[in-house]
Amino acid sequence: MVKISERKLDKFDQIGIVVKDLEKAIRTLENLFDIKGKLNIVEQSSEVNYKGQDAIVKMKKVMQQFGSKQLEIVEVIDATGPNLYSEFVAANRFGLHHIGIYTKDAEDLIKYYKENYNVDVIQSGKAGPVKFYYLNTEDVLGFIIELIQF
Repeated sequence: MVKISERKLDKFDQIGIVVKDLEKAIRTLENLFDIKGKLNIVEQSSEVNYKGQDAIVKMKKVMQQFGSKQLEIVEVIDATGPNLYSEFVAANRFGLHHIGIYTKDAEDLIKYYKENYNVDVIQSGKAGPVKFYYLNTEDVLGFIIELIQF
């Protein structure tokens, strides 16, 4: 068994981008990259807890595989309370928001980041059977690390 203090991540699985206008972002991506097939837009609601406050966030999003990485592009449609995505857009920021890591044991990684880097979970939630945890790494890395537990 690997000691928690020796844990290193060997990959990331998802690139998360937050935009103000999803359709415009898709048109730009399709013009910039040789994307095979159509990027499908889905609507999804997620229950989140952001800094101790519960909210439901309704989003339009694209979740597309590119090789071994998943590209997630999010536009917030509505939210019942504060959340990371709306805060990002309210600060007039768009683009890279988070790097996602798939895991079966998010608690182990959360403990590791807390003990070794004093990094806390800033937002957690679920969408269907998937649980997710956003770590407060933006001040250090310039983006957030998301742990995605299936």
